[in-house]
Amino acid sequence: MSKLRVLAAALGVGALLLSTAACAADDEPVAAPADLGAVVPVEGCGADSYVDPADLNPTRKVARCAANAPAPQPLKEPATIRMTAASRSSSLAPIFVGMELGEFEKENLKVEFSVLPFADAMPQLAAGRVDISYGGTEAGLFNAVNQGLAIKWILGNFIEPKSADLSQPQTGLWARRDIFSDPQNPKLAELKGKTLGSTVGAASAIAYPMNKALTEAGTSLQDMQIKQLTPTDLMTALANKAIDTAWLLDPYWLTAASSPDKYVLIGGQAPGEPLGGFYTGKSMLEERPEVLQAFVRAYIRTINTHLDGDYIKKENVLAAIVAGTQQPRESLTRTPALTFDWEIRKGTGEEEQKVFIAFKTVKYTEILPEDRYVDRSFYARAVGHTGS
Repeated sequence: MSKLRVLAAALGVGALLLSTAACAADDEPVAAPADLGAVVPVEGCGADSYVDPADLNPTRKVARCAANAPAPQPLKEPATIRMTAASRSSSLAPIFVGMELGEFEKENLKVEFSVLPFADAMPQLAAGRVDISYGGTEAGLFNAVNQGLAIKWILGNFIEPKSADLSQPQTGLWARRDIFSDPQNPKLAELKGKTLGSTVGAASAIAYPMNKALTEAGTSLQDMQIKQLTPTDLMTALANKAIDTAWLLDPYWLTAASSPDKYVLIGGQAPGEPLGGFYTGKSMLEERPEVLQAFVRAYIRTINTHLDGDYIKKENVLAAIVAGTQQPRESLTRTPALTFDWEIRKGTGEEEQKVFIAFKTVKYTEILPEDRYVDRSFYARAVGHTGS
């Protein structure tokens, strides 16, 4: 049971991607960023500020600099970044806190945030109408890259510190106890034929860890019936027995956790492995790399300064998250702090693609190499590391 670990934010794959692929097909692959100068040591960012991407140990320390590092390097001219995400998730705390507490302003940078489904944002990224989008490593991302859209994954997002301990209520896969033959000892094999409430399902980043755990238990994701619902409707459907299981985000899982006799957490997030983050296209990588570098620097500094440890207890931080997420204050204070991890692990995209290819949610059959969709150079440069 404890092997089932899933990503929190499962975002959509839309038809808009296919409709714009033809006009993007003639685009050249993303070129190397314009010369930003030599990578130099960054004060406050030492050996602990960069972790070998190949280190997949879930207990490893995440990269960190000292508070207020890396220091701002204000752009010569004010710049605006158009950023999108599918929802106002609390996992976007570094954005909302950075905006409210002035970390982006210190870089002479303004972030314009709007809500847009991740799949719809990808062709907008390729066309330069959106600069940065937040989402998961979904099938839609890989389809976009395969079809010639110039998009790169530049930052990770977070890991759930309690994901290995399913006795701790948290974001994750919750099930009705009454669907199991032994409600007090649920077994994953009994999920065969059951319904799963999800925003996407087999096309989302949850597919890889979920299918791995189910396969080890003698079943698979293909053996479940997936129903697509909005995050706000999942708990209602679970309570009404319209579905058997559901991936519940913050703060919706609090309702399930308040009735432990009815619901049980059977899967958490992948320990130590961010399965989503920030993506960008040509408008930043080729045309404004110095602006992208400023964004990455501010994002990392926000984490180091304001979001390390139990940040929910900091009044100014909590106020910024409440304003940004538009979620009730009392709900946010009842959910555990996330561990933000700006780095991208090696092999995550490959493992995702294996499942997407098997489930035919991508339009190709050969795994795309990592350099087609990952660029670690911006966060490495921000902390003074020469890794790419």
